[in-house]
Amino acid sequence: MREKPEDSYVASIVKEGMDRVLGKFGEEAFEFASAVYGSGDKVSEAADLLFHYLIVLAASGVELEDVVKELEGRRRH
Repeated sequence: MREKPEDSYVASIVKEGMDRVLGKFGEEAFEFASAVYGSGDKVSEAADLLFHYLIVLAASGVELEDVVKELEGRRRH
């Protein structure tokens, strides 16, 4: 993961461990789904979900570029 200030939001949840990182991702996924079905701000919730997805990728050592390549490969089939 890239260098970040020790007191940043990302650093704080990553320091707490993968359970915390995945918990936040799950929470944001639920909030996005609730916004889709309700009258919530879908754009804001989608941004939160995407942000936390990127944190999960980084914390687990997966590069976004590799995910994009995987998706591009699937498009050819």
